[in-house]
Amino acid sequence: MSELIRAAVAPERGLGGYLTPPAITPELAERSVARLTRVPLGYTSGTCNPAIADVDGDGLDEIAVPFNRGEEDVIALFRGDGGVVWEVTDAPFYHAAYDDDHLYANSHWHYQCRHRHLLTAIVDIDGDGALEVVVGLGPIHILDAATGALKRSIDLDGLAMIWTLAGLRPGPPVIVAAVDHHRERGTVVAVDGMGDILWQHETVGRSFEDFMFAGDLTDDGVDEIAFSMRISERFEVRDAAGEVLWHKHVPTEIGEDTHVDCVLIGEFQRGGRQLVTSTGGCMFDADGSLLWTLRDRIEHGQHLLRVDAPERDEPLIYLNSKTERYAWGVGPRGEIEWEQRNFSRRPDGRITLTSACDLISWSAPGATEIVQAEILIPERTDALPAEPATPMALYLTVLDAAGREVAKLPCEDVLEPGFNGPMCAVAGHVATRDRHDIVVLTHNSGDLLIFSPV
Repeated sequence: MSELIRAAVAPERGLGGYLTPPAITPELAERSVARLTRVPLGYTSGTCNPAIADVDGDGLDEIAVPFNRGEEDVIALFRGDGGVVWEVTDAPFYHAAYDDDHLYANSHWHYQCRHRHLLTAIVDIDGDGALEVVVGLGPIHILDAATGALKRSIDLDGLAMIWTLAGLRPGPPVIVAAVDHHRERGTVVAVDGMGDILWQHETVGRSFEDFMFAGDLTDDGVDEIAFSMRISERFEVRDAAGEVLWHKHVPTEIGEDTHVDCVLIGEFQRGGRQLVTSTGGCMFDADGSLLWTLRDRIEHGQHLLRVDAPERDEPLIYLNSKTERYAWGVGPRGEIEWEQRNFSRRPDGRITLTSACDLISWSAPGATEIVQAEILIPERTDALPAEPATPMALYLTVLDAAGREVAKLPCEDVLEPGFNGPMCAVAGHVATRDRHDIVVLTHNSGDLLIFSPV
């Protein structure tokens, strides 16, 4: 189902006055128009990370989405018009693959609010020249991207809580995963697309959050791996062989948190390569020495994007704050260039800005812009002036590289305990070839939403 949506000028407070929307001027409303396609998925979408790629070679991207329909695990590939290319139900996730549901329920806090980080990628993982869908939480499944046929499942004997694709050697990327082995021990594992383990190392913790990151930090032509362990409050950087290069105690050496939510690796300052953390707002050099920190100015930095805009001589770091509902543009030496505060809010402040953001070209072909989604956390629906399942609107904000608002797009979910709103905001050429569409999944209604520029 497709419809034209528009942002209202000065929208009214929502949920009986409980939600205060962002300010929307007539000029901003004029730019805030989109074609919306809504695809109901089922009970809930259990992922923050659908994968987008042109699978059939027609110039438009398809969307691979893992979700659950009640107790049934589903992986499906959609076209930009919402049509289903294929759907698979024979690749179960952790709770269906292992007979220890009680361990799964307590192994990652997101499970309690139906916000599991089911990671997904579309890539040629086995070097056969064709694309595969790589997906999993627990077992990691590899499916033929064109047909959905299950090629193989990689069972690492536990909950693969986080994983990433990394260039650890020439050829196809390698899967690196951090695994909680049934709450008995933790390991970090490298496995190729055929399921062969390249290396495996014990870790000092087994509660891994929230994502794993790969990039060439040491400029040796292969990737390093960075990830966090919440209970041990430890952030690690490992080399291509899985050995620890350096590590930090998060609360004392990075920022006031138990883990690092997001990492960027690359050349931000000329003459070397650096690693940036969202927590603390820190930049480290390749040896782990601190170059700068914003921890005294920014509370709970949540997500990072590297913005390489044509009008800039140096990269910009986009950083948002989960708790303050602010977003910043930060230069490569830690200087704050701009601040954006025009997001929704509620009386106790629990509107958050999380990892639901991406780089996008919304206003024009080739534009370098940022899309940021809002999430509401109503911890007790009985304290809200609305009944559960009441429709509610939050916003997708599109910003240019100077922090100016390009568009505000209303995004509707329903009121339930836990998180509400879009759990991702992924850019892709799904319905248009010249400008990016925005693909999101809603937390509670379980809808796949495709916003297309008009």
